[in-house]
Amino acid sequence: MTFGWQGFTLDHPDDWAPVTLTGSRSEGYVRVASPTRFSLQIRWQSSKSAPDLNSVLQTYFDRLRRDAKSAKRPFTGDSDEKAGFVQYRYTSGQFGRGVLLYSPSCSRTFFLEAISTKNDSLLSISKKLLDSFKSTGVVEWERWALFGLDINLPYGLEVEKKVLQSGHTKVTFANKSARIEADRWGFAEQLIAKHGLEPWARSVMRFEDAEAEVTSDSVLFRSSGSLIRKPTIALARVQLDRNQITTLAVYSRSVKWKPDRDWFN
Repeated sequence: MTFGWQGFTLDHPDDWAPVTLTGSRSEGYVRVASPTRFSLQIRWQSSKSAPDLNSVLQTYFDRLRRDAKSAKRPFTGDSDEKAGFVQYRYTSGQFGRGVLLYSPSCSRTFFLEAISTKNDSLLSISKKLLDSFKSTGVVEWERWALFGLDINLPYGLEVEKKVLQSGHTKVTFANKSARIEADRWGFAEQLIAKHGLEPWARSVMRFEDAEAEVTSDSVLFRSSGSLIRKPTIALARVQLDRNQITTLAVYSRSVKWKPDRDWFN
C-alpha cells in the first residue's frame, strides 16, 4: 500500500497504518505501525542546502543517548556512509535501523527508520522503505494517500484538518484560492445497496438541491455559490474493488479547481 503525505510517498504492507501525523511540509513526523511490534518512522526538515549528514546523525544519536541514560538503559549506535545517504542502526529501549538522506528535489532532509521492540533483523524492512521512497519539489500534481484515501491534488495545498476514524478518513486542504474536503468511506457495497450512490452522496455531502451529473460509478454536483459562499464542485466516486467511496468537494471561485476522475487513484 502507498502512503503519500506532504510531497513524499513510500510503500508499506497492507495491514500497516499511519498512527501519528504531525507537522507541515517544511518539518514533520510520521509513524506507520504494524499490528505487531514493527513500525516505520519518517522525519523531515527543510534545508536550504545539503547538510553534513554525519553531523545530523550524531545530533540524533546524542538525543537518543541522553534519553537512554535518563531511563538507565544502555545505548549503542553505528553508521555507514553510502553514495548520497548515511545508513545507521542503534539499540536502546528499542531497536532501529534506517537511512538519513537529503532530497535536492524538495530541499529537505529525511530520516527513514524501521523500529522494533525486539532485536529483530530490520534490514529488509529498511531497504524496502528506502527503495520505495520518493519525494518531489514543485510539481503540477501531488499524491496524498492514507487509510484507503488515494488522490492527486494540485501542488501547494496545506493540510487544514484531518479526521481518522474506522471506516471514514477525512482530510481538509486549503490554500489562498481553494478549500478541498476529501473523504474516504468504507462499506461501499452496503451503503449503495441501502441508499443508492446519488441519494447517499447528496445527503452526506449536503447537496440536496444541487445540479447533478450521474454515471454508473460517480456523481458530480455543482453549486453556484453566492456573494458570501464560494461556488462548489463535488465529485463522489465508488470503487467496488476496494469497497469504498471517495468524495471530493472543492470550494473555489477559480475555474482551475474542478475535480475530475484523474484526481482519483
